[in-house]
Amino acid sequence: MIERERLFNDFFAHAPADMDVSNMREQWLALSPAYAVDEWLLPLPLWAQRNYDHNGPQAWQMLQEQLGVTRSIQPFCIYIHVPFCSSKCHFCDCYSFKLGTHQERHFNRYTRQICRELCLWSQQGNVAQRPISTVHLGGGTPTFPGPRYLTEIVETCRRQFNTNQQTEWALESTVESLTDDMIRTMHELGFRRLHLGVQSLQEPVRQAIKRRRPAAEVLQTIEKTLSLGWVVSVDLVCGLPYQTLPGWINDIQQLVNAGVNGLSLYELLIYPQNRRWATAQGLTHPERHINNYFMFQAGGSILARHQYHKNLFNHWSDARDDNRYFTFPTRGEDCLAIGTIGDGVFGDYHFRHLRYAAYMRSDTAVSPQLEGGLRRTPRENELLPMTTAILANYIPPECLPFLYQKTRSGLSFLEQWHASALITPSSQGGFSLTTNGAWFAGNMIRDMNVETR
Repeated sequence: MIERERLFNDFFAHAPADMDVSNMREQWLALSPAYAVDEWLLPLPLWAQRNYDHNGPQAWQMLQEQLGVTRSIQPFCIYIHVPFCSSKCHFCDCYSFKLGTHQERHFNRYTRQICRELCLWSQQGNVAQRPISTVHLGGGTPTFPGPRYLTEIVETCRRQFNTNQQTEWALESTVESLTDDMIRTMHELGFRRLHLGVQSLQEPVRQAIKRRRPAAEVLQTIEKTLSLGWVVSVDLVCGLPYQTLPGWINDIQQLVNAGVNGLSLYELLIYPQNRRWATAQGLTHPERHINNYFMFQAGGSILARHQYHKNLFNHWSDARDDNRYFTFPTRGEDCLAIGTIGDGVFGDYHFRHLRYAAYMRSDTAVSPQLEGGLRRTPRENELLPMTTAILANYIPPECLPFLYQKTRSGLSFLEQWHASALITPSSQGGFSLTTNGAWFAGNMIRDMNVETR
């Protein structure tokens, strides 16, 4: 305990006076060996937890049969994946890549495939009649191919699906590809939510991660898009080269002052593709998870002080940012995923697409080129409300009976998670995740799966 105190005190020795250091210390000291910061887990989608039930062609047959019989009138969301980027950033763990030669040919072929797939799905059952809550483009950098390709995709969506005035059009981007022409095109097409990959505003950090535009331009782009009435949210990553606590705090404060509506906080993930770079940058030392955890705690503390609230386990937002695509499970919506590695769900059936090379080898006028699919088991359906609640940062009163179930330790989930300061009573009733809980959301979901078998 003395060593844990020392680590905390050393890291926060020069923390701002208005930061709630005592609350962060309580959360740090409450952690048990079961929740060690270097053993945190990302929440995983179902397809990453177990093998597919069906291969790609079988999955498509299952979906066709299900959509042909099920006549739901509930809204659903559409996710479209665009894997291209101007360069591949070392810190990035998204499925994306830099194209070499013949970029326009790739843009043309991929856009054509996307539009064919949109048409194919719209022909299934009554999918074309159901309202669309949001169309979200992610990647990669969906704006990188340029306005012409974005326009073609949006116009195809509008022709094939029941978008309306309430449909939110959203995409993820970087400052580099948000030219004046692109911003104008997005606004004319109806986009009103932008998620911007900022990662850091500190110039030494930005240079180390190959962010080409200066921080001043990032803030100017935020100001420009907010002035159009858009909802603007950003990503920040802790654990990057040359990052310091004062710099991290300053980044968040600048973004708050700029008026961003939401901030997602991530820890840098080190995986085989970027391990050599991370090692060269000195980012693989054993203490890195502890330092990154402290940064994450500091970020949560600042955002709470500015009245931002989590509507996803790692996304803090104001009243305007409902984070609509990422929160679709809380509304009981289906998600139609389009494009390479896109994963979606209709009812209790989850599916995922092939990777780029395989996706592009086939004609999506016949099939959406799925990698596989799987149906939730009765037990997975039983755990779904709690899994959704944890990911959404709020465990409602109706989930309390689950919290009182005993784990193998002899404690209930409520006792176990409360003792490690992962949850706290909510003003709405039920419980919300603390910043500890946000860090360990994947572990909490893992515990439910292990302890209730």
